[in-house]
Amino acid sequence: MIQYFEVLMPILAQIPNPGPEAPPGADAILGVVSNIKWGAGVALLVGFFVGVLVWAGGRWVDHHRAGKVGVVMMLCALGGGILYGIGYQLITHFAGV
Repeated sequence: MIQYFEVLMPILAQIPNPGPEAPPGADAILGVVSNIKWGAGVALLVGFFVGVLVWAGGRWVDHHRAGKVGVVMMLCALGGGILYGIGYQLITHFAGV
C-alpha cells in the first residue's frame, strides 16, 4: 500500500492549483444582490418611521392596541437593522473568507 502512495504523490504534486475566477455574469448577479440590499435598508427605515406614526397615532386617539403595534413595528425594524448591520460580518466569519 505504501508503494502506491510513493508513486502517486509525485504525480499528484504536479496538478496545478488555479486561482478563483468569477463565472460569466457575476457582475449582473452582484448588481441584483446590491439592489436587494439597498431595498432592504429602505424597507427597514420605512418600517421604523411607519411604526413611529402608528405609535403616535395610537397614543393620540388613545387606542392602546395601535400604540403597542407601533412599538412592535419599531422594535422589529431596530432588530432587522441590527441583523442587517452584522449579517455580512457573521456570514464572512462563518464562511472563513
